[in-house]
Amino acid sequence: MSIEAIIFDLDNTLINRKLAFAAYTERFIERFIVAEEPASRAAVVERIRLADQADQDGYRDKRELYTELHADLKLKNPDTTVQEMLGFWYGQFHKFTVLMDGAKEVLSELRSRGLKLGMITNGSLRTQQAKIDRVMLRDYVDSIIVSGGVNVEKPNPRIFELALKELDIAEPGHACYVGDHPTNDIRGAQSAGLHTIWLEGFMTWNEAGIVPDHQIQSLREITGWLDRLSYPSNMEEGAS
Repeated sequence: MSIEAIIFDLDNTLINRKLAFAAYTERFIERFIVAEEPASRAAVVERIRLADQADQDGYRDKRELYTELHADLKLKNPDTTVQEMLGFWYGQFHKFTVLMDGAKEVLSELRSRGLKLGMITNGSLRTQQAKIDRVMLRDYVDSIIVSGGVNVEKPNPRIFELALKELDIAEPGHACYVGDHPTNDIRGAQSAGLHTIWLEGFMTWNEAGIVPDHQIQSLREITGWLDRLSYPSNMEEGAS
């Protein structure tokens, strides 16, 4: 198998959205919510965590999400509006973005091997680009596609085809997609003909009949996976 390009998901793949959301939640509570006692604060954190879990790590409509939290939580200022909460989300969440362990090191290593690198992420153009720029990932990849900028989102195979076109990869089988979401990432990429790597630890596998080509628990495992493949750069290095 000859791999010419590796394309990555963003949230909970190149960046750790779980950690970012936990830090953002603390700031959100400080700004809007009454939670003075430790037990009360813990209950509020759990309530927001469950709402985020129902949000499927970013896929739920944000107005719907904050309308629910606005109704359920005790506000410091009763006059606070859902729109204010939404404004806080869009203005603050990206500031808590944190890289996944080893992300830049792995991207640098893959590029040094001559691989083309891409990114596909679902979400609004504004929010996703802000997160990408916050951790300075833009220079580490050759192509970035945000669903909000192209009006198509994962798992639609069309968005993967757009990435392949930008990377000038004619055969989908010469590309691999890395992501954490069983449906949007793995099923979507496979439907477009790409090889797939599932990053475990963030979402429960819920796709019957779909099996990723490889599973990892850390991005650092990708280079080892490549080393086990017979692809041109390895063969050239071994020639003398």
